[in-house]
Amino acid sequence: MDRPVSAIFLLVLWFGTSAHAQENNSWLEPGKARAEIEACLAAAPEDEGHAGRDCGDRYFMQCAEAGTWTTVAMNFCQYEIIDYWDGVVKAREMEIVSKEDRRLTDWVEASAIAYEKHRELTCSRFQIPMGTMYGPMLAACYAKMALERAEVLEDFTGEEPLIVPDVDE
Repeated sequence: MDRPVSAIFLLVLWFGTSAHAQENNSWLEPGKARAEIEACLAAAPEDEGHAGRDCGDRYFMQCAEAGTWTTVAMNFCQYEIIDYWDGVVKAREMEIVSKEDRRLTDWVEASAIAYEKHRELTCSRFQIPMGTMYGPMLAACYAKMALERAEVLEDFTGEEPLIVPDVDE
């Protein structure tokens, strides 16, 4: 096969596999990841393990198993976890900014820029076009980083947020 035909064939195969992976995996239904992760977090003991990571891992294992552990299914499952934690991040950033404390708003903005750079540098080691597992490993890295950002932001939410020094621009 010449290159254009090969590329088209692989693209069609991937889209067909993707659609099949999604339609046959009930763990990828809209809202399922959020419901499962939040139920797990609510039931997690406060002083045992790392609830955020453990609940994301639990969801991933069940989702990937339902997708018969294909790399396509693993990618979809990891991206559901990323979407969940990115949603938590956005909600916490909005909560912090809504406090209308310029120091907190400046900190959120500056730390978001630093987070993006840190995430890209940290996860870039998985952006290698070799082997099928690098995709799920890259997605897992992004999920871990989103969880870490959500955890940091949690320190600035609630009635008595941590106060940060002024951010120099």
